[in-house]
Amino acid sequence: MEANIKDRIKKLLALGKSPNPNEANYAILKAKKLMVEYKFTERDLLRYDEKPIKVDSNIYYTTRREHWMTGLADVISENNCCVFYMITPPGTQRHYIIFHGYEEDALICSSIFAYAVDCVRSQLKAIKKVMKLDEKPNAIINEACETYGKGFYEGLDDAYTTQDFEHQEWGLVMTVPPEVKEILKPMEHAQHKEKNHEDHYSLYAQGYREGKVFTAQNKLEEVKEETTEEATEEANQEAV
Repeated sequence: MEANIKDRIKKLLALGKSPNPNEANYAILKAKKLMVEYKFTERDLLRYDEKPIKVDSNIYYTTRREHWMTGLADVISENNCCVFYMITPPGTQRHYIIFHGYEEDALICSSIFAYAVDCVRSQLKAIKKVMKLDEKPNAIINEACETYGKGFYEGLDDAYTTQDFEHQEWGLVMTVPPEVKEILKPMEHAQHKEKNHEDHYSLYAQGYREGKVFTAQNKLEEVKEETTEEATEEANQEAV
């Protein structure tokens, strides 16, 4: 029975890599519930010879733009059992975001991050268009974009905090393993620059609202609670 439950959890975690964010978030949520119900930690599901890996998101920010990405990567990695750092190829100003963790976690982080970056950039494109029509200077436009990005990742961070409060029983399930953190010891961790957002408060507020509903996990849980119960019952039947 235990082996079958572990297999089901692993399959759900694999579905967490889905490019469909709703499907991925729902699969992760179901996996966490089963882990709590059967008192499995991350270590229980891993092969003892498995080691943390790095996953290159292939997404970068530059010395001049999109510094909000590091704040976003920080929030997503911390809440998905990973850490992140950056790699800057020699002679460039491109800083690539790298996730480090056990395979399922790192791939999930990279997938969530890519989708979140896509969502933010989509909004920033519209913001830039309006501000250019208003003949705003490039420096002001860049500040406004950073402000929106900051609001987004802070809203997302608060969404994760609310989720953790509502599911305190998850405990060790969502803890970043010490062996994953180990990689950061010899290097300087990427830090996001804090900007004053008072001049663009409406954009900060917009980013915050949209970041806070990004995962939509609580709504998924309410809508699909019955399906979750059926999935758990199915897992129990398979294990008999």
